[in-house]
Amino acid sequence: MKESKINTDELLEQAQNLTFDPSLPAHQVVHGWLTDLILADSLTLGSKLPPERQLASALGISRMTLRQALDTLQHEGRLIRAVGGRGGSFVSEPRASVDISNLMGLSAQLLKSVHSASSRLLDAETGPAGRLVAEALQLPPDAEVHRIRRLRYAASTPVVLEESHFPADLFPGLLSRHLTGSMYAVMGEEYGLAPFSSIEELNPSVAGPANSKLLEIGPSAPVLTIKRTALCEDGRPVEYSEDVIRTDRLRIIVSGRVDPSGR
Repeated sequence: MKESKINTDELLEQAQNLTFDPSLPAHQVVHGWLTDLILADSLTLGSKLPPERQLASALGISRMTLRQALDTLQHEGRLIRAVGGRGGSFVSEPRASVDISNLMGLSAQLLKSVHSASSRLLDAETGPAGRLVAEALQLPPDAEVHRIRRLRYAASTPVVLEESHFPADLFPGLLSRHLTGSMYAVMGEEYGLAPFSSIEELNPSVAGPANSKLLEIGPSAPVLTIKRTALCEDGRPVEYSEDVIRTDRLRIIVSGRVDPSGR
């Protein structure tokens, strides 16, 4: 990890000498100043900004105005803000982009964005589908499914909590396979049932106590929940999943195309 080119005292000195353009809102000026420092590696990954009160005082602005600038940087993925004794605002990597309409697979997309992706298997079991999963997979409620829970990482940061269900009759022995790599690759290469299309339902939510511990965020942090039913080429459902995504670390993209017959 690179060391920052300026320390806290030097940053506060720059803040005291920052020139504000009267034609721009103060929070935009501060946002631009901090962005330039990050892009120039004057503030590098993991650098901690001075406390809000101290930085706002050096800038000669209110804490509310400073928070507007920090909120924007956080939304852009350039800052992470933590609470508690070791809390504060820290420089982070920009958010990785994931196109949820692309069935390439999450790992492959993360590798393109951040060049480092991994998974941790939390648990894997076979049991009755239950009503919700059975409806999604078009199975009887007592049909057996494989349930796999994984935590997905971009670099070393947990970004997605993933729970997937697969019809046991279509994927015999699935739990003995390599479960921390691409499940779609396993489905296609070993069973001939690669997903061809999917139906997605997106809902904003908050992390909650259990998910927040795994994702390393606060319980009230905003997340995106995606419910997905993946279909093979003949239209059979082959996977039902529920993903909880950190929106401060992933930028969600949905691509589409125009049906010429509908023009």
